[in-house]
Amino acid sequence: MAGRIPQSFIDELLARVDVIDVVDSRVKLKKTGKNYSACCPFHNENTPSFTVSPDKQFYYCFGCGASGTALRFVMEFDGLSFPDAVEKLADQMNMAVPREAASQREVQQEQEHQSLFKRMEAASQFFERQLREHDKRDRAVQYLKGRGLSGKAAKFFGIGYAPPGWDNLQETLGTDKTAIRELITSGMLIEKEDGRTYDRFRDRIMFPIRDARGRYIAFGGRVLGDEKPKYLNSPETPIFQKNRELYGLYEARKIRQKLTRFVIVEGYMDVVALAEFGIHYAVATLGTATSEHHLRRLFKIVPEVIFCFDGDNAGRTAAARAMETALPVLSDGVQARFLFLPDGEDPDTLVRQEGRDGFEKRLNESLHLPEFLFEQLKQQVDFDTLDGKARLDKMAAPLIGKLPKGTLRSLMEKRLEDMIGTRSAAMAAVNETAPEPEPEIDDGVSMPDIITEPVPPSHAPDIEDPLAPMVHRAISSLVRFPALAQELSIPDTEAETEYERLLFEILKRLHQSPQQESIGLLIQWIGSPYEPELKALADHPEGDKIRPVAAEVRVVLERMMARKDDRALEELEAKFHRGEKLTPEERSQLHELKKQRKQRNHKRTGIYHRH
Repeated sequence: MAGRIPQSFIDELLARVDVIDVVDSRVKLKKTGKNYSACCPFHNENTPSFTVSPDKQFYYCFGCGASGTALRFVMEFDGLSFPDAVEKLADQMNMAVPREAASQREVQQEQEHQSLFKRMEAASQFFERQLREHDKRDRAVQYLKGRGLSGKAAKFFGIGYAPPGWDNLQETLGTDKTAIRELITSGMLIEKEDGRTYDRFRDRIMFPIRDARGRYIAFGGRVLGDEKPKYLNSPETPIFQKNRELYGLYEARKIRQKLTRFVIVEGYMDVVALAEFGIHYAVATLGTATSEHHLRRLFKIVPEVIFCFDGDNAGRTAAARAMETALPVLSDGVQARFLFLPDGEDPDTLVRQEGRDGFEKRLNESLHLPEFLFEQLKQQVDFDTLDGKARLDKMAAPLIGKLPKGTLRSLMEKRLEDMIGTRSAAMAAVNETAPEPEPEIDDGVSMPDIITEPVPPSHAPDIEDPLAPMVHRAISSLVRFPALAQELSIPDTEAETEYERLLFEILKRLHQSPQQESIGLLIQWIGSPYEPELKALADHPEGDKIRPVAAEVRVVLERMMARKDDRALEELEAKFHRGEKLTPEERSQLHELKKQRKQRNHKRTGIYHRH
């Protein structure tokens, strides 16, 4: 639902949730002293460096720096957006999530969506029941057994059966006009021109499609007879957009194992068969090509995505399209690879022949995107001729230009120049005419919707600014001891640096929420550039040594307010020392500014002597 989640609710939710329970339900924790530890679920390691503190209700990895609250852990581990993570934890605690400033239309839309989710869940239960109980289920059961599918796998993926007939689902779930309308909206019933309705899915194996929160949003049906099409997907609906969802992603996140990669396959049975053999990281698109949204979503969870294609010309053509889609999202730290299957094989049949080890060996030997790109282009030119190399340059440069600026792009530019034996004129032209990169549009996967004001990008404090270390320390004090803010006023002056703006914003929010605790304060910056540093300040081993002295923070604020006067004083003194004559007004101003600075210095000395 649109509308801001109140900070007071976030605070209450985090007060009720135990981070130990949340993490341990996904990653097995071991008690180590007063804390708990495990191998980090967010990077590869053999020695545990992931620590969870029941006192601070925080987790921290000394290996990769991952840290946060129970809410952040659910976002990262389950791959949920901030609102969805709040909803998930709230559901577990039997708490209803309130929303502020939602319009009547938004409230109505949310209610309609919730009704559709319930209809789809009821449909899934209906199909599963038919696979167990329907008189004609044997053909479906035998088909699944013939594909080597176990009952355990069928249950895990919620596979069901839509029996033959035009109104089985409608007769069971279409109990009134509202139900009929919602079943039409959700794509489960088709309405004819004369107003009559019938079941969309008939005599098919049914694969439920679930969103990141596990809600049923669509179905894919595999025909048992000769009817066309072989696979039939739900149409797009208010709760289902094909180019945003992936079959098997929710199920992959349910397995309590560390995910390091995803393999993208074509069909539902490929996903299920690979999972049957212990490869729980396969996902499938839903009748569409892989989109940038798909890839951005996957790369938020893992650093590696492997595309799986047929080895024929059609498969390689599809792979080339996938490569172009992947290029803009390949920032440093993530990678795409390509696995081409033997003729006549698909992942389902291949894993049954070679087993898990054999299939994973193929994955490990799959082609990295840069190699695939250059291999594809070299096949299209006569590389032994000068004009062939010139053509290669012209073909490769626009593709490399799609990559985000970074190490990978630089290395590929160098590879291109090594191949053609000279500086790439085409690459130089691409770089010269390249527009400024547009900011990435948030897709709702990871950013919270409680930050109401933009936060400027972060960088290290300016060592040229003498106030910078003091401002940094003031922020640290307020993060660890939010109650200090009630003894302080927001300076009536302009912030001149990013960290000063951050300090002012923290003070403002703490004044608005006097009972705010450190964790609640940090939550407000989830997804912002300042998040890592603020979390580190809150959880730093030396943090407990910071003395909660409001007067020290007040000195920083006063210094910021006095900065304008100090500059005026410096200008007047410089003018005097240059031998320039001061006006009577300037002499009076100089005397007053010196007097004020002396008072400030005396006041600061007293503060630090007392503490």
